[in-house]
Amino acid sequence: MKPLIYRNWRGKSFVIDDTFVEDIKARLIAEGEDPSDWDYFTPEYLMKVLPTMEAHERCIQLEEAWSRL
Repeated sequence: MKPLIYRNWRGKSFVIDDTFVEDIKARLIAEGEDPSDWDYFTPEYLMKVLPTMEAHERCIQLEEAWSRL
């Protein structure tokens, strides 16, 4: 598979390939997740959901920053 490139909202680029996805899966499994729950997790899937995940994370960060004001 050809590696995919994801560019985040700050302009930083990430290579999204099988190795990247397997590293994420391994961390999730190490945290106690069931490996079979992540069978659908592929580079293509990650490319589709990353913008939503990133936007959600930015909202959490903003809410935390505002709560400190």
